Amino acid sequence: MADPGLVLFACSTGCSVILIKARTLFLKSRPSSPVYPESTPLEGQQKEAPSSPPAQIVPDNKSLYALLPSKTHRCFAIAARVFMVWPVKAIFPLSLARFALAHTVLPSLKSPLPLIEDVACLFELVFYIHYRYKKHMLITNPPKSSTYVYPEIDKQPHLPPRETLLKHLKQLEAALPEGNAEERSLMKQKELSGWFTHGHGSSRRTAVYGEIHRQHVSRWMAWLFWDTELLHNPSLQATLQPLIDPLVWELEAWVGEPFQSGDEAADVKPIILNLDPLRAQHRPILHYVVTHLAAWTIGWVLFTFRGFERKVLNGQEYFIRKCREKDRDKCEKPLVFISGIGIGLVSYESFIAALTKDNRDIVLLDLPEISLRWTPYLQHDHQSPLQTAETVAQVVRGCTKGEKGAHAVAHSFGCVVIQWLLRLNTGDTPIASSVTMVDPVCFLLISPSVAQHFCYRPPSNFLDELVDYFVAREIGVNNALHRHFQWKINDLDPQLLPVDSAIILSELDSYVPSLHVERLLKKERPEVAVKVLANYFHSEFQLTREGFSTAAAMSKLVDVTKKSYANLQSLDIITRKSSAS
Repeated sequence: MADPGLVLFACSTGCSVILIKARTLFLKSRPSSPVYPESTPLEGQQKEAPSSPPAQIVPDNKSLYALLPSKTHRCFAIAARVFMVWPVKAIFPLSLARFALAHTVLPSLKSPLPLIEDVACLFELVFYIHYRYKKHMLITNPPKSSTYVYPEIDKQPHLPPRETLLKHLKQLEAALPEGNAEERSLMKQKELSGWFTHGHGSSRRTAVYGEIHRQHVSRWMAWLFWDTELLHNPSLQATLQPLIDPLVWELEAWVGEPFQSGDEAADVKPIILNLDPLRAQHRPILHYVVTHLAAWTIGWVLFTFRGFERKVLNGQEYFIRKCREKDRDKCEKPLVFISGIGIGLVSYESFIAALTKDNRDIVLLDLPEISLRWTPYLQHDHQSPLQTAETVAQVVRGCTKGEKGAHAVAHSFGCVVIQWLLRLNTGDTPIASSVTMVDPVCFLLISPSVAQHFCYRPPSNFLDELVDYFVAREIGVNNALHRHFQWKINDLDPQLLPVDSAIILSELDSYVPSLHVERLLKKERPEVAVKVLANYFHSEFQLTREGFSTAAAMSKLVDVTKKSYANLQSLDIITRKSSAS
């Protein structure tokens, strides 16, 4: 009898290919939504007012998603769970059951290659025990809180709690759609409610504003600004409450509606990422064979074949390809690419190929803690985004001898490293003189979108099902976001963006509030180039030629001393309709 683990893994892989192809065909067949790119006119030209969206398009990501056929998406979500997630989850228990039965009451279950299958089953069992031990150690020995803020070099100063809160609320208000006072108050209530949940497990939902009590908000504030929990800690609460109360009053004034008073509801809880329990789930060792060995090995071979050399600095692994010696005198500024959450650099191969040139130094950063690999998770000196940025700065200065900055490109979580590069831009020569951010998570972190949708919200569609189990609940990613991501200090002030910046957003992003970010940049940095990919989900630009070609074209247009806004305006909007044709 064939090993059930291998059979289930093969079935899951085959179903993945079929479902992804079917979903792609479905997306190509649906009508496209309009996209409104932001750009700056050439000097002397008058900027035209942007066209208003049709009445039925509500400027909110969830509302845009609701316009799509919900039954069809729900069917794809159920199929993803049944044919892709559950088979992988079942590999370990079924392999263990077959091993036990084959050696006890049902010897007929033994396969023609019993030794190989027994060894594989033994590996799964040992790995499961090792995983449980690792998770237990992470829960019982959490890392010490650290802000990683160095005011003497940080261009975005660490303000007191009240000033920090008012600054973030001002940015969030600028990002909200237009409306009268009552409509905007409801929008603010919805934003704030996203930081609170009601219920447990699969019944968990976002709390309603009327369910939120002052005690809930106090607990959230204690985490946000002091990295602590007030529950069951009366002495700490007595110390911090006088400092928290003014912040709660500021929130009430901003929303225009008071919170509930009295005893707090037990079913309502604030989202306090660094203090909440880890939500990681076990996956079989076959999963890491693919993501750790296969994906990393393929990436290493692929980039080595293209002339890259693997190096390690300060514990950070990176690939570098030097400018050709004959072009050394006319080399362009270095290009630095930082990957996001996923299987690492190999998934960006097409995008990187579209960006790279021979007449420049190219640096590729892989972040192993968010690359679905079995890394040493018990290290409490976990690389923070700031520490990674400091390593990048050393590499860039080594390439340029401090004479010029680099063009920094990043996707999703990698944009947090870029924001620290910008905050470390000291002296006459900046580290990052131009940047390209795709699906950036470093804007508007006061909005609950990234925290709630990626870490807490139950999956509701095809991509959510896959991301929730295969990515968000992987122990390395979960540990990085729940224990080593300082939420309040990784938010980028748009004023620190260089003029030569390109921001690429996905219209149907489930995690980044893309339309909010677009409005914020339009109001605070109108000269920055912003592009919205129509009908694209988070990270989906990697899957289509149109997507990564558009992102690469945007990057190249700002990768110069003076960018041409006329070219930015002429760049075609990418839609599913053009992809289908």
